[in-house]
Amino acid sequence: MQLEPAVREFVEAGRAERMAHLDVGGQRHYMRLLIDLNFLRFSRTGPDVHTVTDHGVTVDGGEIRCRVYRPGDHSRLPAHVALHGGGWWQGSIDDLICDAICRQRCAEANVVVVAVDYRLAPEHPFPTPLDDAYAAYAWVAEHADSLGVDANNISIGGSSAGGNLAAALAIKLRDAGDQPRPVLQLLEVPALDLTLATARRAAATTDGQDMGDELDEAVRRYLADLRSARLALVSPLLADDLRDLPAAVIFTAEYDPLRHEGEQYAARLQEAGVSARVSRHRGALHGTAMLTRTWPPAADWQHEAADVLRAAHRPSGRDIAQPTVPATMGHAWTGR
Repeated sequence: MQLEPAVREFVEAGRAERMAHLDVGGQRHYMRLLIDLNFLRFSRTGPDVHTVTDHGVTVDGGEIRCRVYRPGDHSRLPAHVALHGGGWWQGSIDDLICDAICRQRCAEANVVVVAVDYRLAPEHPFPTPLDDAYAAYAWVAEHADSLGVDANNISIGGSSAGGNLAAALAIKLRDAGDQPRPVLQLLEVPALDLTLATARRAAATTDGQDMGDELDEAVRRYLADLRSARLALVSPLLADDLRDLPAAVIFTAEYDPLRHEGEQYAARLQEAGVSARVSRHRGALHGTAMLTRTWPPAADWQHEAADVLRAAHRPSGRDIAQPTVPATMGHAWTGR
């Protein structure tokens, strides 16, 4: 891998000791502190937005929080339901990186962003995080008037584990058929094959980031039964039927072992008649999109994401499979 100095610095700063003496809650707290510290070191805070409010959303077995970022006081604004990353066992809407991204996309895309604080594994394994995402989407659609959003103009998205949940949510919404159809799924470095077969093949045949142990641990925490890894709602790449899904834009990182499954998923969506494209970001690793202060391509990544949302929610007749951003921001890839 030919990593730029700013990326190498981030990799070194992010090396975490294995906190085997801590329970899951302690490990989660440690990782949140580390990620927030790295955010303060490498990232820019998000811009001011009109309002930020927390709402309780009833789910089976309890309640979750949804944090709503509004760009203004207009009614019938587009909405974007955002699912944070963290390997299904860590991460929160309280993370500094989550807040910064939600603010930036709210302001730049002029959309209401709804960040979902879904429950985490292993205390709440599959399907609970996905069910929480579904409940949050349904809550946005049901309360569209009071939230000032257009129920027929909602997108979904997420990064890493959040990208997995967003892709699975698109399938779940299609199959349920009882909610408005999302206008877009924005999937960033998504994990789409939880058998890990695709990631292992990529690691064995390409020069890239080593995430094998991390992925294995995350999957084992998310899935109470590893045999469920082949289910469509766990591994969307392995789904038999991808027809009639929302248009998709998939951001991949050049040296990320998950890059291959993201790009394969786009190809499978296209084969199923779904408008889809990939933006492959050169020199990037899994996680480097947060380096918005120290590495200019990370800022480009975030601006590109806002451009994608703006175009999807305010279409001008352009197919989503055609790039709407300058090539310098990301490499558009539409083949296999």
